Amino acid sequence: MRTVPPSLLALLLALLAAAALLALAILEPQMALAVMPAAVALMVALLFYEAPLLAVGLLVVVYGLAVDVQLDLVATGGAAALGSAVVKLVPFAIAAMLCMRYGFSSAINWPFLAFTIVAMISIVVLPMGRVSTNAEMVRSFIGSVAPFVLAFAAAPRRVWSSFCKGIVFIPLLSAAAAFLVWPTGLQSPFDANWRFQGMHSPPFLAGFAVTGVFASTLEYLRTGRTRWLLLTGAVLAVLLATQARAPLIAVMLFLGIVFLLADRRVLPLKRKVDLVMGGMLPGAILLGPVAIFAADRFFGDDDVNLSGRDVIWPYFMDAIDQRPLFGYGLGAGKLIVDPEDPRIRLIRSNAAHNEYLRLSVDAGIIGCALIFSAIVAWVWIGTRRAAPADRLVLRAAIVGALLHSGFDNTLIASTAVAQFTWFAAALARARLEQRESIPAGLMREDLARRLRAA
Repeated sequence: MRTVPPSLLALLLALLAAAALLALAILEPQMALAVMPAAVALMVALLFYEAPLLAVGLLVVVYGLAVDVQLDLVATGGAAALGSAVVKLVPFAIAAMLCMRYGFSSAINWPFLAFTIVAMISIVVLPMGRVSTNAEMVRSFIGSVAPFVLAFAAAPRRVWSSFCKGIVFIPLLSAAAAFLVWPTGLQSPFDANWRFQGMHSPPFLAGFAVTGVFASTLEYLRTGRTRWLLLTGAVLAVLLATQARAPLIAVMLFLGIVFLLADRRVLPLKRKVDLVMGGMLPGAILLGPVAIFAADRFFGDDDVNLSGRDVIWPYFMDAIDQRPLFGYGLGAGKLIVDPEDPRIRLIRSNAAHNEYLRLSVDAGIIGCALIFSAIVAWVWIGTRRAAPADRLVLRAAIVGALLHSGFDNTLIASTAVAQFTWFAAALARARLEQRESIPAGLMREDLARRLRAA
């Protein structure tokens, strides 16, 4: 019996979905706008079903070109909100595509489980109506778990390896694209204070650069290829140019842990010496100018107020004092700051710039501890049997990420999707490689037993 080829079936389904969405837009425009994010996610999943590696390119392009930021700049009203929704739904679409094609991972998704428990407490226990609506809580839950949904999917090693490598190019694409469009006037690569921002803003670009350094370092230690060392330097240059201090400190901590704790299997002493002695002059030539540029803010005479953290943090600490254990419910953190406060209007932000404070308001100290403990357990348990390079880099990266979380929005922003997509892909690749190594190890043991018996 003849059947429709899978590739043709996916194309037909995508065309049917597009036709249905077009008809809905003509008949019910408001409803079409409401279902647009889900429809886009479905069509993306169908489009990339037959070519999973294209999903890596989608991820790099969407986050490298800052689709949400650009729509916020050029559009108003629903279109801008649509941009933010699409950016958060991209990982859901990719995860759905991988699950449909390859099935589900057997590993426990601890961060997703922790956020689900917090969401259930928010609905059942907490009086959400006094602070926020249930709809706002659901929206916040979707945004919070978006970085972790890829961990539900199974895929071949080459797919996970492509994700691990592709993440490196997000900050580089953002930087290159900004310089290309600069002459058109659509985007300046520098903000009003002449901090480098690429297609994003300086803190967001720095967040992507942090993950880029994590990813390129892992690939260098796994392969020893010079191109990954050069890419690490390029991403470090982007990070320095943003003049973002907390991300740079997190990266320096990460690199210090990797360099000092790497044993001879991961980074032989000779290569360490070569990196230090042979890399000093090239590093000074490549990174020297941007390091001097960054030092103007790091060590300048003017007292910079940590991007308003000294103004915003007291709001969150006061709220935590009032309800310390279980907080106010998901999504409440951004509602406790008065947007009409002259100081808040001056710094033009009501974000906590501290995930521990934000989640302690949302979920209380207990919920915040649960979420971060789940993230640490996810990485730590997932690397127990991983290769030495993967184990060292992933654990050092989570230490750097924990430090960074004390000074930036690292779990709710689009940078979180890139970072935890990399963690999920690297963990999945490490698990597959560990399983593939078991038969070879058993064969060696069997051969050794036969030789001893002979």
